[in-house]
Amino acid sequence: MSKISNPALQVSHVDSALTVSQFCRAESLSKSTYYSLRRRGLGPEERVVPGTRIIRITAEARTAWRERMAEFARSGAAQLEAERRRELASMAGQIAARSPKHFSRRRSPVGQYLQKTPRRGSNVIGICRDDE
Repeated sequence: MSKISNPALQVSHVDSALTVSQFCRAESLSKSTYYSLRRRGLGPEERVVPGTRIIRITAEARTAWRERMAEFARSGAAQLEAERRRELASMAGQIAARSPKHFSRRRSPVGQYLQKTPRRGSNVIGICRDDE
């Protein structure tokens, strides 16, 4: 590691900001979830380093985001969203069950190997074919 000689560019550990990857790791989020939240306006406040595309998330922004997420979870909007997702999952299951490719509509092929149930006292489990 190289040391930065200019004290104005040094960042202390107390007021250091996190990259998007570090934030996601700290909050146990995937990057896709982070960007999805950001698209919906639910992401943390981001700071962009001027003249670059470097994005940082400050400790204050992380705390504010956590409080906002906790408030959202308690709100009616979150409950409506959860109900909507349950309804969508139910509809998807019904559509899948009606499909001709659903596993409940598959037939077993003729001549498939069958396993006989062993008799009491028998040490041998026989496997036979239907056509024998």
